[in-house]
Amino acid sequence: MKTFILALAVVCSLPVLSVRAASPAEEARFLNAATNAFAAHDADALVAMTCWDGTPDKLKNDGKEQYATIVAGPRATDIRFVNPDPKYEWTVDEDPRLIQIDPDWKTAGVAYHSNLPVTKQLKITFAPMDAGGGNSMTISVTYPVGEKDGKLYLIEPAPAK
Repeated sequence: MKTFILALAVVCSLPVLSVRAASPAEEARFLNAATNAFAAHDADALVAMTCWDGTPDKLKNDGKEQYATIVAGPRATDIRFVNPDPKYEWTVDEDPRLIQIDPDWKTAGVAYHSNLPVTKQLKITFAPMDAGGGNSMTISVTYPVGEKDGKLYLIEPAPAK
């Protein structure tokens, strides 16, 4: 009986493990694509790296505009994966389109959630900027990343079902 329970536990955990473990080659491909997008100031490349499944047109357009703004800003000096915060909240400070996603966001009577489970975060650090008074500041942003069919994507909100 113990063997059966152990085997059942292993079989049940396999789908979860496959969702959480992108291959090293896929991680390298994704990081390379993100680095190239920022180096070329190419918002369309970030759009292509995004899972838009279920995302309403208004939020798609806002997301595309946000990508255009961020790639046009200061030069990205470091782009890497970081582990997601277990209590990750998508807040107004990180994305002005959203009130919060934790994992559900609700506005105008519609509840939203991330369209893929968050498995990683992409952290982008930008070159120091003049903060006035002889001071400088360094800004970094994080974007949630999920996996679908073995491929990594930046994720967006979709209506909860």
